[in-house]
Amino acid sequence: MAARTQSRRTSRPKRQPARRILVVTEGTRTEPQYVEGLNRYLRNAGATAVVKAVAVGKDPMKVVRKCIEIRDKAASNEKDYDVCVCLVDVDQHDALPAACQLAARESILLLVSNLKFEAWLRWHVEDKRSTLSTTQLDELTEKLGLVTKKMLAPTFPFHAVHSACEIARRADPELESGRIGPDPSSAMPILVDLMLGR
Repeated sequence: MAARTQSRRTSRPKRQPARRILVVTEGTRTEPQYVEGLNRYLRNAGATAVVKAVAVGKDPMKVVRKCIEIRDKAASNEKDYDVCVCLVDVDQHDALPAACQLAARESILLLVSNLKFEAWLRWHVEDKRSTLSTTQLDELTEKLGLVTKKMLAPTFPFHAVHSACEIARRADPELESGRIGPDPSSAMPILVDLMLGR
């Protein structure tokens, strides 16, 4: 009997260490709130990512540089991140192409939302791909009950993330890191896959 118990213990699979993901965002409210809320939702569903969201502000080049700074500091303390991700909007940033190049050189995943992050939020509740202005997107996400004054709604439908991923992939079949997709588009499914351990 003791031998059987011993063999069961040795055959049990080892638990995988949690993947450490650094996410640096351009937005200072909505994006970090979304990433943290999604992380809680996915962890409850069995995902094993440890996500640190850091908000920087409106310049994509600053976002990438901040990501490099945090990554390198963590590495010097032997607390490496497995993956580093930056979330930026197209908006009207002249620095976006240079930020894409820097991120690629530094092996950082730069995930672009066109026109902005709210396009991704919208896809959690409706499968529509009309081109909207930044003001129209803000008004729509408020009307849909997703965001109020740049704060994510407490009842945000994180459970719809998989549908949002499907819509995003249909909107941009060539979706990838460092690419500015059509309007509207978002490369957020890449982060979702990372958080799910794919």
